[in-house]
Amino acid sequence: MSEVRRLLLFVGAQPGWMRLRDTEIVQRGTVLGDIPPQDAEEEPETVILVVPGTETAIHWIELPEHLAPAQAEGAARLMAADVSAEPLDSLHVAVGPQFEGEFEHCMVLVADAKMFEWLTEAQALGFDPKHVVPESLLVVPPAEGLRTFRRAGVENVRGMRRAFAVEPELAELLVGDEKPERIDGDAWEAALPAALDPLVADLRQGKFARRRRWKVDWPLVRRLALMGAFILLVTLLIQLTLIMRYSFDADALERQAAERARDVLPGVVEVTHPEAQLRQRLQEVGGGPGYSAISAAVFAAVRQTAGTELQSLVYTSDGGMQITVAAPGAAELTAFEQRLGQEGAIVSPGVIRDAGGRQIGEYTVTAP
Repeated sequence: MSEVRRLLLFVGAQPGWMRLRDTEIVQRGTVLGDIPPQDAEEEPETVILVVPGTETAIHWIELPEHLAPAQAEGAARLMAADVSAEPLDSLHVAVGPQFEGEFEHCMVLVADAKMFEWLTEAQALGFDPKHVVPESLLVVPPAEGLRTFRRAGVENVRGMRRAFAVEPELAELLVGDEKPERIDGDAWEAALPAALDPLVADLRQGKFARRRRWKVDWPLVRRLALMGAFILLVTLLIQLTLIMRYSFDADALERQAAERARDVLPGVVEVTHPEAQLRQRLQEVGGGPGYSAISAAVFAAVRQTAGTELQSLVYTSDGGMQITVAAPGAAELTAFEQRLGQEGAIVSPGVIRDAGGRQIGEYTVTAP
């Protein structure tokens, strides 16, 4: 289990610092500018800024349970207006956690200007405190009554629900007939870990909350870079595989076309351009452009003549086309012949016969 490392920075009339490891004070000093740096191999320590209790006002308030931090701060500011003479717009209000089994919270009031001053002083020394706590809350309260500790000529008074720091003469007036327990520096230092864990209230919240500093995680960056390179490599391999597959398929299609052309082309003709050679062969056997023109004319004439239907179509080797057309009567067949001629085809009528009440005409159609 790793030890708890803390660095306490005291500002105010008696500045100083303490470095704690768990419950033991391992280093101390009175000059904030002479704090030795932490060993780089050690776990980072928690920096706590301890501010004068005389500059703060500490109260205990009751709030409903399960409030969000922003809701608790808003409710505390409303209550602070009743106990503070300073305007709220220049006042920082900090609310501590709820006491276990109770509805009470510790509320600390401090001027915004003082918070700026303290944080600026700490940051000028190279520290960004994680917590800011009044010195009077570093006195562990007794189970009953009050406990006092004098430091830098100021009496820090602490009870279960009371905490303030004033001059000794004023403290006597505020305490009245109560007999507080006085502790010395050794007893106060011995109890510091208990006062710090947990903190009753932390001024580093709200508008003075610590801003999160982004740190580049270089091992994570390297892992992400390697992952990105791996994804890129896989993508490239997939593309190369697809290119090779398409190339192989194209070669296979070319071989298949050559084999089909070899089956059609006569003799031992070398197949070099299957598509062009097959088109030429089609023209040679009469299946060239003449077929397209004649068939287009026939289909157009059938569409334009009501009641006619094409029953057969045979393309002959001499470039002509034998067709059989059925129509309701001779008038329709005559109209069909005329429209076929209008389409640019040469029509030679053949046998016309009657079949089931319809006229069947046979024609030979050639290109002009």
